[in-house]
Amino acid sequence: MTRTTSILLALVAGLLAGIALRVFAGHDTAIAGFLQPIGELWLNALRMTLVPLVFCLMTAGVAGLADTAAGSGKQVAIAVAIFLTLLLAASVIGAGAAEALMTVWPVKPIDLALVSHSAATPTATATPPNFAKVLVSLIPLNPIAAAAEAAMAPLIVFAAIFGVAISKLPSASCRVLIDFFKASADAMLIIVNWVLGAAPIGIFVLTLEAAANIGVGLALGLVQYVLLLSMVLGIGLTAATLIGLCSGVPPRRFLRAALGPQALAASTQSSMACLPSLVQAAAALDLPRPFVATIMPLAVTTFRFGNVLGGVAAGLIGAHLFGIHPGAGPIVLAIVIGVLTNVGVIGLPGQAVLFAAYGPIFTALGTPIEALTLLIAVFTLPDILDTTCNVTADLAATTLIARVARVEPEKAPQAAVPEFS
Repeated sequence: MTRTTSILLALVAGLLAGIALRVFAGHDTAIAGFLQPIGELWLNALRMTLVPLVFCLMTAGVAGLADTAAGSGKQVAIAVAIFLTLLLAASVIGAGAAEALMTVWPVKPIDLALVSHSAATPTATATPPNFAKVLVSLIPLNPIAAAAEAAMAPLIVFAAIFGVAISKLPSASCRVLIDFFKASADAMLIIVNWVLGAAPIGIFVLTLEAAANIGVGLALGLVQYVLLLSMVLGIGLTAATLIGLCSGVPPRRFLRAALGPQALAASTQSSMACLPSLVQAAAALDLPRPFVATIMPLAVTTFRFGNVLGGVAAGLIGAHLFGIHPGAGPIVLAIVIGVLTNVGVIGLPGQAVLFAAYGPIFTALGTPIEALTLLIAVFTLPDILDTTCNVTADLAATTLIARVARVEPEKAPQAAVPEFS
């Protein structure tokens, strides 16, 4: 049984057990209260890894990307600029689409106190900070204090600045520091995988307690969460396709070339597994092989259009699910954080990607971590759309970069003309 399947089964079992407990025991949920510390213990174990994991990933990712861009010529520099621009657009699309859909289909809030009794859980503030205060808070007075307080936004900005500074060091020193932070991130990922290995137990207990207190409303809220996020990712897939259609390639030809990677993405839910298919699709669009060999792997590892778009949308929907309504300042902050964290989640496995990429966005919005743990359990359908959106955007961005960089299409070799004596 895969981890995804076992987590989903644990969620369903927790829902059924909690609803049954509510029906047969009424509001006397002493059993659920007795199990509650187990769920909180698992949540705290998950929380403790977020700050060091994201900091190490961000520092190593930004340093590696800046070093690659500085030493690989004009095409890579153009690619990085286009990637960042499109990722910013993806964040805005995700936020706008989520808010628009929740206006049409309002989310019925769940009382967070009925899901978790943790004192560390964030709540909505009565007076949201204005944009100027949010902007000033991005530069931490004390990065160590920011880490201690789990202030993800200033910590990520500091990690990005630190990563760029590392890329300016002599080659040997730069490589030593990048390897150090990569190794530190790998060590944190081992801990994350240990914690996620216990996810079926943690999610079962948390869901049982919540369902015992809330009832069927929890299941309905989860269904709405998944459907709204899937709709947003569907909009993102449309946006990624439009980028390809506007990249100078004939529309029908681009759609035909993208079909293979999209089918593979839907079946594997892995962007890396789609790299060979994306290379073939680029060849079908007559993009030169040396250009594709340089840009396409960079796109697959550092340009996750669907992750950024889906992360901001999931954070907003999760906030509304728990009765929190972020203002303009936190939303702008989440958009910036979504772009920055995308750089650091290169090659992470399974649920670790969701945790590392979405966690800082949720923190920036004030969305409780409980919303992320519930999303991990039901992410199968959104994951299909997320990965399909990623690979479509990878192909679209590569064709767009070729047009901006004025890369000449690769011409098919002509058949030899027979000579006559």
